[in-house]
Amino acid sequence: MTKYQVTANPNATNSELDAKQIVSTTIPDCDLPVSLTEGQISTILYIMEGYIQGNDDYDEDSVFYQDVNNIFQKLETVVDSHYDRLEELCKEK
Repeated sequence: MTKYQVTANPNATNSELDAKQIVSTTIPDCDLPVSLTEGQISTILYIMEGYIQGNDDYDEDSVFYQDVNNIFQKLETVVDSHYDRLEELCKEK
């Protein structure tokens, strides 16, 4: 996210001061609804796995490591839940 900052005119008139508002917005990191097929998820996991092999930034103390592991966990959990649900549906028949 780009953060813009401008210095205010130190000799501003009252009307200029009245017209200026400091806008500070921070957008929280939030989950986004995304629809992916099982194949697409598998491709993402495969590419990520290949990328982290031998990557110097992938150590247990790094934010990168934590981010990658969280992504793996979320994607693998979704696929596992999908197969669990399919298995339940097959048993019901």
